[in-house]
Amino acid sequence: MLLNWTIKSFIMLFLAALLPSCKGGGKQQQLPFKTKKEYEQTMIESHKLFLQKEKEKIKTYIDSSNYQFTQSGSGLYYAIYEKGGNDTLEGGENALIAYTLSIMNGDTISQTKEGKYFEFTVDFDQVESGLHEGIKLMAVGDRARFILPAHLAHGITGDQMKIPSQATLVYDVKLLAKR
Repeated sequence: MLLNWTIKSFIMLFLAALLPSCKGGGKQQQLPFKTKKEYEQTMIESHKLFLQKEKEKIKTYIDSSNYQFTQSGSGLYYAIYEKGGNDTLEGGENALIAYTLSIMNGDTISQTKEGKYFEFTVDFDQVESGLHEGIKLMAVGDRARFILPAHLAHGITGDQMKIPSQATLVYDVKLLAKR
């Protein structure tokens, strides 16, 4: 469903960029597509190309890291590199985490500071869907690294602040407690 929304958003942004301008005595510019079907096919191919390039970048990142990543069915890549206990979380429970969030190029976006940890309700709060999914794979005390492709992070728009459009994000997370 999120992928469907991402494609629709991408199509809307692309269409808005191609809309004819109002200058030139009322003459409208011709769109480069003859039919709606041709337009849709071009957008689908464009999105497939983006996804392929993102997969290649993720593969390069993984190949250069020291972690053994597993890919989930949604496209989340995760590596639990330090085991804690056996106490896992379910939707509706609160997770208390320490984290560092960066763009895949290494630029740090945000991180918790000692004593100032981040708490959210799993499957309910407004955090990236990839983080919700990843936290449910962990047990209290685990440390993990997650790679969130754009469709599991902030998608086409980014966060309108620090996270750019179509950014692949990397979380380094320690699950401190469940509440």
